Amino acid sequence: GLSVAIEELTKAWLRTSQQNPLVCRAADQASGAEFLDLAQNQNIDVEQRCVVLNAQDPAQSLARLDTLFIPDPAMANAAWQRNTTCRPALCGLVHTLSGERVAQALLDLSLAPTNKSDALICPSRSIRDAVQKMWETQASYLNKRLGGDFACPIQTPVLPLGIDTEKFAALSAPDKRQKQRATLNVQEDEILILFVGRLNFLTKAHPLPLLMAVQKAAKCTNKKIRLVFYGYFFPQEEMERRFKNIVADYANNFTCEIITNDDPRFPSGLWAGADIFTSLVDNVQESFGLAPIEAMACGLPCVISDWDGYREGVRNGQDGFLIPTLTPPAETGQESALRYLHNHHYGLYLAGASQSTSIDSDAAAKAFALLANDNNRRSEMGQTARKRARDVFDWKIVMPSYEALWQKLAEARKTEITTPLPEAWPAASLTHINPFVLFEGFSSHTLSPDDLLQVISNQKEISTIFSHDMNLFAPDLLLPKELLLNLINVIETKGTIRIKELINATPPLQQDCLWRTLGWLLKTGICVKSNYEEKT
Repeated sequence: GLSVAIEELTKAWLRTSQQNPLVCRAADQASGAEFLDLAQNQNIDVEQRCVVLNAQDPAQSLARLDTLFIPDPAMANAAWQRNTTCRPALCGLVHTLSGERVAQALLDLSLAPTNKSDALICPSRSIRDAVQKMWETQASYLNKRLGGDFACPIQTPVLPLGIDTEKFAALSAPDKRQKQRATLNVQEDEILILFVGRLNFLTKAHPLPLLMAVQKAAKCTNKKIRLVFYGYFFPQEEMERRFKNIVADYANNFTCEIITNDDPRFPSGLWAGADIFTSLVDNVQESFGLAPIEAMACGLPCVISDWDGYREGVRNGQDGFLIPTLTPPAETGQESALRYLHNHHYGLYLAGASQSTSIDSDAAAKAFALLANDNNRRSEMGQTARKRARDVFDWKIVMPSYEALWQKLAEARKTEITTPLPEAWPAASLTHINPFVLFEGFSSHTLSPDDLLQVISNQKEISTIFSHDMNLFAPDLLLPKELLLNLINVIETKGTIRIKELINATPPLQQDCLWRTLGWLLKTGICVKSNYEEKT
């Protein structure tokens, strides 16, 4: 689901952006090629409008950008990499907050050299509040441990994800409705309630509240009710068995089917054949919820849980109904956190919270019954929902908000280029420290500006040294070969020379590279430190 969301966002940007050129900072060659394929599929002239930058050369690629958007919260590495360029502003996107990987990414981000001109887009107010709560929790420990009054400076704007509403309007066309309902042998006055999503009670939604609600609703209407779970089991065997067993026990006064999304009978899904969409999510992994927005674009009234970003899509009583949810007091979840720390079982962490989260199945039952019994209300809500999806959540509306934010961040970055790093800090990041500082005590001696150098290898020996690639396994850290050979010639011509003479003749930005090259000349035996000094 996450991969699909990111791909759809990228395609929407390619379709709607007025930016020229369209720039991708690709992690590798394959990623760059995939970006160009996506652009071409969106009818973009890739040769004229697309530029792919190599992320393996961070200084060069970052210096060319005003804002770097990473559709993930893991953008701390980019914050460290940009430190030498003062550009660009950074913008990430958080999808879910429930796992230790995301928590670590947010901690890394708060510790990285970020500024107020950086942002982490949150798709809902609930996710924004959770991000801020996580940073506050982490900061409270750091401040207690280290002293100070640290707070993460990154902005957390709330911007929704979007969809292609025209695509879903086509998926719910009347001709598809007739065909889908005929395939399932759904009667004309039968009400089809549709759930779409991952069929996993650990990481998505436990089916029990929904089954109980439909069971109760079926008693409150003369119409036949059919509930369809449409999605995929993961893991297949473990989830399929459990879902089928619980359906068998509860679907005793209504029809219930489970249809996987690879069923060849329904290549376009079941959006057109449905009358009501439902998703009684009770899982903290959910962050925004695209499925209800997609259902709205198909003209379906929604009966969904009043949960996280779900409540920001569907308006209660207008586009559908929000079903109340209930959780235990906040302080009672500490045991879940401790168990997750010890067993690192993400699914059990999610399920532990889910199994104590209740959904008002009576309220859901009343909503289902009302919509089943009132054709006009169902149709009006569906049309209102379709309009809201088109006016608020279409990528044509959403993407300009993203681009406006990126422009705002870029402008703010121009006036905020200070770095929070200590002066002459001997590290590239908290975990990437200058080896000659970190391991300074390992060697017997350290090269000094007053040391004398002398070339002792002849041309044949030098050529032999250069002929073995294992003697130059990190050439980018040394002077280019042409300059290196020139350096050897200078030392040889002088007979002996003090290192400080070479340093003084070298531009400041190349002096560190010169020191490393001198170490290499000594390592390979081309030069030796000499105690001999010519009399003057």
